[in-house]
Amino acid sequence: MPTPEATPDGGPARSSLRFVFMADCQFGAYASFSGLDDDDVAAYAARGLQVEAVPSVEGFAWDAARYRLAVDAANELSPAFVVMGGDMLDDPDDDAARRELVRLTERLSAPMHWVPGNHDVAVPDRDPSPASLVAYREHWGPDHYDLVHGDTTVIVVNSSVWIHAEQLPEAHAHHQDLLEQRLARARDRGGPVVVCGHHPLFTRDPDEPDSYWNVPRAQRSGLVDLFVAHGVTTYLCGHWHRNGGGTVDGLEVVVTGPVGYPLGDDPSGFRVVDVRGGAVHHDYVSFTGDVGVGDGQTGDHRGR
Repeated sequence: MPTPEATPDGGPARSSLRFVFMADCQFGAYASFSGLDDDDVAAYAARGLQVEAVPSVEGFAWDAARYRLAVDAANELSPAFVVMGGDMLDDPDDDAARRELVRLTERLSAPMHWVPGNHDVAVPDRDPSPASLVAYREHWGPDHYDLVHGDTTVIVVNSSVWIHAEQLPEAHAHHQDLLEQRLARARDRGGPVVVCGHHPLFTRDPDEPDSYWNVPRAQRSGLVDLFVAHGVTTYLCGHWHRNGGGTVDGLEVVVTGPVGYPLGDDPSGFRVVDVRGGAVHHDYVSFTGDVGVGDGQTGDHRGR
């Protein structure tokens, strides 16, 4: 439960909250990247992606071992809840991987809240459809919702409907209508507002060109305006398999490295989010307990 904190000016007490934000446990990803040769590794490096040449394997044992470490590390922090920021599985149709992920999640001492990633709301060719959204909800629950803890609001979004707004016009319109309603309620509460999605609004620069790794600029600018107008201070996301982000108009975009297979310098880890006195603080923690490894991993953002 949130713990009330007195304010220096004698105003209404703000609550303190700790939760853990994970992303991209992606059971099966290690196997997908296995079997590469040196030429393959060089081709990935030319695209800014760090992969390793390892013998070909099948299954999800490597990813499951990383996730178990993450669960044990999260339990030591006693969070109010954990958010998994998408890409739970590499293949959304892998029932065995899903069962193992759910089994390991039961080891958590706190509730888990799922966020849809592109690998979760898509058929194997990674193009989402109304049917794949229904399948996601059957396996993981709602694909957009909010969590209220004291005066802090955490809103979960389905960023794939932003990416594929033209292919999913009805889902996109419904999602945005409910998002605006949730943002309005959160603004009226007056406390910190955090949004959790999968895709970064941007990875480094608010004006960076469109890519596989970010929300297209046609959607990005409107979302930034919407979040800023409603007092959102922090947007937590994954997808990039490394840490990144930045700040635009007072909104901090926090890109978090993966629980599973990294594609950059940052090790597998997760982000610890602490809300204290109306401010959102966060640190990236590897499974060995290292804090602040790499760029864009620590932050302090005060709610408005």
